Amino acid sequence: MSDEHREKLVYDYTMESLLRVLGQPLLPEHIAGLAALGVHPRQLEPAYPVAVYSRVLEFITGQLWPELPREEASFALGRAFMAAYRQTLMGKAVFAMTRVIGPHRSLERMSRNFRSANNYTETRLHPVGPSRYELWFNHAPNTGFFRGLLTEALEKTGGTQELSVTLMSREEGGEATFLVTWSAD
Repeated sequence: MSDEHREKLVYDYTMESLLRVLGQPLLPEHIAGLAALGVHPRQLEPAYPVAVYSRVLEFITGQLWPELPREEASFALGRAFMAAYRQTLMGKAVFAMTRVIGPHRSLERMSRNFRSANNYTETRLHPVGPSRYELWFNHAPNTGFFRGLLTEALEKTGGTQELSVTLMSREEGGEATFLVTWSAD
């Protein structure tokens, strides 16, 4: 089956990182809300359809940042997700490597990094100047979330002063392009 027609799946440790954002231990209302979405935090499935993952993103955003506009709340969730991911075994390894290779090479490895989280994300990186890149995603429907996780991740690589991650374009099918800029230390 071609990648185009294969079911988009998000792996369990990605879901685990997302659920960590809610805090530990989970509140009974969080457990009930997640169960209604088909996610049982104490017994995660090996992978989840992207539609379930998207609903969990919306659920957590509504639980933690109900007063914020959707884009701002999604940005906050993206940052919180990446902070939680950094605490996992996989996240510790990835972030140790990114501190060594820096922001330029971290961006070049973006598809590989996302493929450890799911089976569908592809990226293309286009340099447009020193410390200035256009980063395309084949599937980034929640652009605030992606801006947040990219911001949090790149800030932690080091060598990125005045970091900015801006949405350049969004397509109907979920494709999105971001402009990533920073000034070197």
